[in-house]
Amino acid sequence: MVKVIASTRGYIDGEIREAGDSFEIDDALWKDETRRPKWVAPYTPERAAAVRQDSTRKPVKNVARPAAGSTGPKGDGVQREPGGPPPDWLPQQQPDPDSPAD
Repeated sequence: MVKVIASTRGYIDGEIREAGDSFEIDDALWKDETRRPKWVAPYTPERAAAVRQDSTRKPVKNVARPAAGSTGPKGDGVQREPGGPPPDWLPQQQPDPDSPAD
């Protein structure tokens, strides 16, 4: 068995491992580079401290901002095109027999 540490969140052996978790994996899995998880590295105390420190930082959200001088999108932000069939998740609308035909 090889003792490893997770560098990012991952799934192995029926468990979700968080960054900084140390655990053991089978030697055969470790030796086969095609099956070896890419998100683990051999365990060392220095690496464990570094991964824990990196995982405590807050992730930076990538928020799109309008360009300078731009007012942003108009309306509800959805581009609508006339015509075409209605989406299949909407209930079918029956034509009103009392309304005049177009």
